Amino acid sequence: MNCVKVALNLPLDKLFYYKVPEELTGQVKIGKRILVPFQKKKLIGFVVEEVKENHKNLREIIKIIDDFPPIGNDLLLLGRWIAEYYCCSIGQALHSILPIQYPFKADKDKLNRKKSSFSLPVSHKYRGEMDALLKEGKVILLRVENWEKRIDLYLQLIKGVLEKNRQVILIVPEVSYIPPLQKALQNFYKGEVSVFHSKLSPKQRYNQWWRMKRGEVDLAIGTRSVVFSPFPKVGLIIIEEEENLAYKQIEVPRYHVREVAIKRAEIEQFPIVLFTQSPSLESWERGKEGVYKSISFSKDVKNFPQVEVVDLRKERDRIFSSPLTKTIRQELEKNRPVLLFLSRRGYANFLLCRECGEVIRCPNCNIGLTFHLRDDLICHYCGYRQKAPQVCPLCRGKELHRVGVGTEQVEAEAKKRFSGIGIRRVDLDAINSPLAYKQLLNNFKKGKSDLLIGTQLLIKEEILQRVSLVGIILIDTLLNLPDFRAGEHVFQLLMKIKKLMRGDGKIIIQTYNPEHFALSTLKKGKEEAYYEEEMRIREELGYPPYLHWVRILLEGRNKDKVEEAARRTEEKLKGEKISFLGPSPCPFSRIKEKYRYHLVLRDESLVRIREVLKKRLISLFVHFSNVKVAIDVDPLRTM
Repeated sequence: MNCVKVALNLPLDKLFYYKVPEELTGQVKIGKRILVPFQKKKLIGFVVEEVKENHKNLREIIKIIDDFPPIGNDLLLLGRWIAEYYCCSIGQALHSILPIQYPFKADKDKLNRKKSSFSLPVSHKYRGEMDALLKEGKVILLRVENWEKRIDLYLQLIKGVLEKNRQVILIVPEVSYIPPLQKALQNFYKGEVSVFHSKLSPKQRYNQWWRMKRGEVDLAIGTRSVVFSPFPKVGLIIIEEEENLAYKQIEVPRYHVREVAIKRAEIEQFPIVLFTQSPSLESWERGKEGVYKSISFSKDVKNFPQVEVVDLRKERDRIFSSPLTKTIRQELEKNRPVLLFLSRRGYANFLLCRECGEVIRCPNCNIGLTFHLRDDLICHYCGYRQKAPQVCPLCRGKELHRVGVGTEQVEAEAKKRFSGIGIRRVDLDAINSPLAYKQLLNNFKKGKSDLLIGTQLLIKEEILQRVSLVGIILIDTLLNLPDFRAGEHVFQLLMKIKKLMRGDGKIIIQTYNPEHFALSTLKKGKEEAYYEEEMRIREELGYPPYLHWVRILLEGRNKDKVEEAARRTEEKLKGEKISFLGPSPCPFSRIKEKYRYHLVLRDESLVRIREVLKKRLISLFVHFSNVKVAIDVDPLRTM
């Protein structure tokens, strides 16, 4: 081998040639990491191809990082697919697959270590059905609400795979899901479990990766990156709560875990099981079309909690309507705990001057600062903080008014209305660590909290199973977000609450838009009707999943340069036979001192969109001065 092609972790859609020095001949292998000179730097890259012909004037490899290729042929193929599908470089894709800096050295004493023994003393209620599903080797969508039933199904699936001497990857959306799931599984599963997520230290991630690579463990649980587990013989990937937004990576490469897992399963020939309570619209549609095998383990409709929708247009109090107040008192009198949910923390959403109509905004993000108690104004995007002014900084007016509702305000109002009870606020300001959440849960189980007030942190089965009433203070704050998926996300949130609560409970939803079909179908228990109506609207408007969307986000500190970049991008697209939206300022047009514009390319064929990107736009983006360009394929957020 005279030279090799190397993939570097750079936003450049090309490979780089390097000469192999004589002393390293025979040691350089595809999939190994090497240190190479690049301009005036030294960078780590992956060897992806051997080159037999001679190339003159090539720079030499400095050294080999690993004793063996940490990325095998299958993951290399997956990396190439990620680069192609998500419009990034293969180097960026491979460095995402292996984000570990430590070198991997051959350790012959540990490679043949015996695996821990295990036993799964569980029922065989679903065993035959699960074995049959695994044999089909396709994508299976399991709609399951009950926690115990999900654990039982997990165990049946895992047992079926481990008995074939293959490994299982279990993916969860957030780190907080891991401890209860690991505990539930290890009550039955007696083998070693590898836990892998971003909160581990670099050394811990390295050690867990090694355990999987050596075959010391057969089961790995983790967040997004665990989809790249280096198991030698993967037999199954399970994705918990497949509809969760956390599965879409924000940074490059902007992949979706579900799609990557399905592609990996296709390459390595094993099945995928997607668990959900209310599937994403994409998965629902694929299940209906037969692309996925969809199976429901739903409980009877009679066992769901009652849903009441309160029209706030007819109420005097925007926080505690008459029906909500009355029901809270009834439940508290019975010593039954209550949960109040709203999406915003703080006391008020923003501070408005009634004299000039302006809002006190973050100087970095141009977004209304959230008012907190103790007279603090805080930006929840960049963390900027200032004291609330006594007069308007623009017109010197004295009529400053707090607008909107936050968790602190609901907490203050609740203390006035419901005295002598334990009230606890639960948001990122009050609960900022796993230990704090654990203490909250322990106190709640001991009956020390009668009324919980908080954000998404409260929407957990371990809490919802213990409350008799969930009050949604104002669903409109989520329903009216400037995102076409807002209705879908609201419906999934409410269905999750409804399915996780006890059957004798009640949900009260306060809104100014009681006729919205996401609420009416929820109230009537017609889940399929919601999906069908949402799909009809998406088809009519040309939204996913009927069309592929690729979002181009332009960011920079100079507004004129960002606008010019947006205009030049639009000009390049005008001659192409492809539909696009924009360019326009993003709904949040300035964040962390950066101005933001975006365009959305849309077409039935993602291949056609990629061709336009490569032919017309990528070369243009390289020449933008002080404007960052982000390409997001199949975006879940457009704000």
